[in-house]
Amino acid sequence: MRDIRPLVAPRSIAVIGASTNAQKSGGVLFHNLVRGGFSGPLYPINPNAPEVMGRKAYPRLADVPETVDLVYIVLPRDHVETAVKQCIAAGARAASIITAGFAEASEAGRADQERIRAMAREAGLLLGGPNTIGMVNAECGMMGSFVNFPRWESGGVSLFTQTGIFTGALMLGVMSAETQRLPVGKSIDVGNKIDVDELDFLDFVADDPGTTVIGFYIETILRPAEFLARAREVRKSKPIVMLKPGRTADGARASLAHTGSRETDGAALDAAIAEAGIIRVADETEFVDALRTLAFLPRPKGRRVGIATTSGALGVMATDLVVEAGLTLSSFAPETVARMRGILPDWLPPENPFDFWIGIDVKGPREAHEVGLGAMLADPATDMLLCTLLAPGNADFPEFGDLMKRLRREHDKPVVLVIYGGAARERWVRDIEGAGIPVLRTTRDGARALALLAQAAA
Repeated sequence: MRDIRPLVAPRSIAVIGASTNAQKSGGVLFHNLVRGGFSGPLYPINPNAPEVMGRKAYPRLADVPETVDLVYIVLPRDHVETAVKQCIAAGARAASIITAGFAEASEAGRADQERIRAMAREAGLLLGGPNTIGMVNAECGMMGSFVNFPRWESGGVSLFTQTGIFTGALMLGVMSAETQRLPVGKSIDVGNKIDVDELDFLDFVADDPGTTVIGFYIETILRPAEFLARAREVRKSKPIVMLKPGRTADGARASLAHTGSRETDGAALDAAIAEAGIIRVADETEFVDALRTLAFLPRPKGRRVGIATTSGALGVMATDLVVEAGLTLSSFAPETVARMRGILPDWLPPENPFDFWIGIDVKGPREAHEVGLGAMLADPATDMLLCTLLAPGNADFPEFGDLMKRLRREHDKPVVLVIYGGAARERWVRDIEGAGIPVLRTTRDGARALALLAQAAA
């Protein structure tokens, strides 16, 4: 097991290529490190400037007054090998090569990448990249990306990726949202994966107290037998979500051009991933939804689902989707049915799915939601709750957020919301912020989220 802390949780950082020009990648990355409040010393390496962003600049890494943990290399391709040699000579422990143009670009680039890898491995220098957007460890203030993040929601999700979107544009969109931000403590993008790989990262997060959920976007698994054996153990306490594209021949070709990853897998590996208990998703939306659901919600005690709805059609759709996802509908306990009857007319018996729209006419929107949702969450035969709710004006009430937060505190069960409507819907979503309740786009997404929770608990 290698100690990769100098790469993913460094105590000191230097940036070779730190620029005084805030528009260049080296300037943006160094600016983000300064503004992110990195907890250790920061050293800009720039032979043409006395300082960068108020920090004293050094002509060479060898001139820095201490041995640094991590060096970001943000230079043109032809200068990267020389920069790696600087890192080795100065005794640096790790380097993240931002620069592209290596194995993903040509066979000559692959040969250069292999030469750098061999040189670093012999010297004991950990490497990330090349062809990466950078890395974030919010726990130590390392905002080492050349994308500006006005806000970052730190938390228990730790990501290891071979693409910049999860330390870049996609995460920028997720983190810029007013609600439902993904709590990510670490987002480590290794690009072409020259050295440090998914097994190294899995070993690290397995014992990391800040990590509760692990996410991988990877295009190839370098040591599949070892990785999957380790994953079987780790997922017992920390669920693992994997987005691994390149399933088709054309997708594999695109992967070669993206990160230089050659096709090495097939149906046997896919089956082994499933057998190891890894949650597999198909695209970036499912990936973020799965991570958010696992980060927000407790694990269910079983696979029995209660469907609460204010739409008969959505209740029927939810029933099909829940069953097709391998879950079962709960059979309500007598005391649950008795509570439900209090908001329904005598001629309408409570069933699962529980459509309580008429209760809004009988008792008003606040009481209908409070009794209906409260009864289902308290039901001893229900392990999880899928709520498909409508939010037109006549179903709206100002206490919705307070009600959901209270119910979430009182009942330690997974609750997933799917809400349809206009202005009221937007306010409902804002008002439950901080309650730990994922709001998903469609009923299918909601059923899928509960199935993933059940898989994580198995």
